[in-house]
Amino acid sequence: MPTGMRTIILSLIIFWIAPVFSAAKLSMIDGADALKDGEVHITSEGAKGLVVVFLSAKCPCSDSHIAELKSLSKDFPEFKFIAVNSNTDETNEQSKEYFNRVKLEFPVVKDKNLEIADRYKAFKTPHAFIVSPDGVVVYQGGVSSSRQFATADRKFLREALVNLHDGKAVATPESRTLGCVITRGEKNVW
Repeated sequence: MPTGMRTIILSLIIFWIAPVFSAAKLSMIDGADALKDGEVHITSEGAKGLVVVFLSAKCPCSDSHIAELKSLSKDFPEFKFIAVNSNTDETNEQSKEYFNRVKLEFPVVKDKNLEIADRYKAFKTPHAFIVSPDGVVVYQGGVSSSRQFATADRKFLREALVNLHDGKAVATPESRTLGCVITRGEKNVW
């Protein structure tokens, strides 16, 4: 392993990317296919941060932001992106079919036990977080100011990425999350 590279292998019922584990350097998920089960490899090599977006296979609000998320991942290649699907009312088959159809160009993982959603306190889809290389959440909230991206007057996630790309602090570190509530079934919320 090259000097300076830190690799962490964790299962999907993991504590990774949680702000409470701020000592872990996070930036990239290697080899995670759509809704992959098992281990995920995370390395901190060469990224300005990690963008974690909670998405749904059934929510029209989430779906309306897919094109923007694809655009963001291309416009900001210095950031690593991951999508998390946590809804308990979405089967693996439904989710896999949807995410394969929309062709996100970054990994999608299934959060079967809602551990990732609970650790981030993710509430709706889409709900976005930017985690700095030192594990600090520097932005959390909506991708945009609207449930439907086409009617948004603010693009909060894009604005935050522009700030970080330019070496500035995020001007709006938190925004309202609009969309469909993440279904948690009988599970207690946080």
